[in-house]
Amino acid sequence: MKFDMAITDNFASFFDEQKGSHIFIDSFDNENFEVRIGSLEDSKPAGNIVAFTDDELNSKLLELYNKHIGGA
Repeated sequence: MKFDMAITDNFASFFDEQKGSHIFIDSFDNENFEVRIGSLEDSKPAGNIVAFTDDELNSKLLELYNKHIGGA
């Protein structure tokens, strides 16, 4: 799974075709990002990320996603 979100984005969504999972990320201050994982109809909170750069955000998203989905 590859994430390419910028910290200036207030919302992003990604779809993992292999796992069939949707990932939704939103932020109101561009520092704290709330992450939900699931389907379009039913997603569950996966955690919150604090990031100050695009690279930091995307690496933390991947780490959180892999922890939740059990990926590598």
